[in-house]
Amino acid sequence: MTAALARNHAILSASSSKQWLNCPPSARLRERFPEETSEAAAEGTLAHRFCELKLRRLFLEPGMAEKEFKSRLGKLKKEPHYSPEMERFTDEYADYVQQIAYGYPAAPYVAVEKRVDYGHVAPEGFGTADCIILQGKDLHIVDFKYGKGVVVSAEGNSQLALYALGAIRAYRLIYPVERVCCHIVQPRVRNFSQWETSVENLEAWAED
Repeated sequence: MTAALARNHAILSASSSKQWLNCPPSARLRERFPEETSEAAAEGTLAHRFCELKLRRLFLEPGMAEKEFKSRLGKLKKEPHYSPEMERFTDEYADYVQQIAYGYPAAPYVAVEKRVDYGHVAPEGFGTADCIILQGKDLHIVDFKYGKGVVVSAEGNSQLALYALGAIRAYRLIYPVERVCCHIVQPRVRNFSQWETSVENLEAWAED
C-alpha cells in the first residue's frame, strides 16, 4: 500500500484544492500539522451519514425493509451531534438527487460516497464524491454541504471539477461523457447551486 493510499486524505485533496491551487506549498505545509476536528465538522460528518443511508435506500438497496431502514436511522439518531432538523435537511438532499435521477426516461447509474482518483491531474490525488449520477453522455456530481457559515457556489468549483475528472476517467469505457453538471446542495442556507460545463472545458482547466 502506498503512503497516499494509507492516508485518509490525499495531500492534494479535492476539498482543499482551492487552497493548494492558489498556494501550492500549502499542501506540504498541512502535512506538518495534525488535522483538527470541530463540532461543526463532526455535525457535518453525521449529516453525511444520514444522506448516505437515504440514498442507499433509494438507489443501491431499494429492497431495504422499512424496519431495517428505521433501525439504521435510529442508530444515527443516538449520535451526540444529532438534531431533529438534520433529518429535514438531509431529506431535501435526497429529494434533490431524486429529481435529477428521475428526470431521465431510463434509470441512471448512481454511486454514493464513491472514491474517485484524479492522480492524472494532481499527483496521488483522490477524494470521495457524495453522489455521482451517470446517464448516456451526462455526468452529475452532487455535493452536500451542511455548513451554514459560508455559502458555497458550484460555479467553477475546483473540488467538484476534480471529482468530475476522476469520475470521467473511471467510467469512460461505459459512459462517453460530454456534459458535466456540478451541484452544491446546502439546505441550511437555502443554497442549491448548479454549474454546467463540458468535458473539454474541464480537461483544458486541468491542463492549465
